[in-house]
Amino acid sequence: MFHGLGIPKKIKTEAFGKTTEYFQKMYQTSQTTSISSVNTVWLRVEDGANPTMLRGHLIGMGSDHSMLCGIPTHTTWKQFKVGMTCHGHTVIEGETYQFQTTIKEVRQDQPALLLHNPPRITRRPPRTHPRVPVDISGTIRPTDPSGAVLAVLPATLIDLCTMGCQLTTSETTWPNLATLTVILSCRLPNIDHTSKFHGRIEWITPNPELQMGIQFQFSSFEDVACRDLERWFGSQQAKLINTVA
Repeated sequence: MFHGLGIPKKIKTEAFGKTTEYFQKMYQTSQTTSISSVNTVWLRVEDGANPTMLRGHLIGMGSDHSMLCGIPTHTTWKQFKVGMTCHGHTVIEGETYQFQTTIKEVRQDQPALLLHNPPRITRRPPRTHPRVPVDISGTIRPTDPSGAVLAVLPATLIDLCTMGCQLTTSETTWPNLATLTVILSCRLPNIDHTSKFHGRIEWITPNPELQMGIQFQFSSFEDVACRDLERWFGSQQAKLINTVA
């Protein structure tokens, strides 16, 4: 049996070492509740060389603390199998938490994924790489497993380092299902052309808007975007912010 009103009132998390009270209501019906008001869960599902990022919602929890997550009706079911690893991200009392578990059951009739009880639920750790705060407008293109572009979305870069960036974009317009690969286009300050970065989503924070950490992937050190970034970053060393904040 699943709790229809949501997560049990007390969830023990190793992030705080104490019991966290959580009284948010769960999803009631997709016909009467908007996506922004449900308990969104972002799942990174490992599938060999092509992991995917899936947006779902937490319907409830079973007596064994298994998690029932509703997913979009148009999802390609053949890519989900029992035993697949899932890295989850969700928001509890304004903080982003993460967990790792596996798929217990694929329920095509609901449609939903039943996940095993995560052994640990921890708060997302801070970033550790030096970075420079920025405010740069650009576009981000999430792709599907074949590399086809799913959408072209406005994004704002809020910091940069030589390995990647942190950006914000709209949660409501992000595809429900995509691979972790993205293409980011922006014009760095004092660079006279648009730079095009290929990257991978490393972490997400789904509150209050969709924030992502992107790791850049360059074909070589001669990649034009790589040289653009190194040239710009080298002139910003005095502006590095606290590396553990």
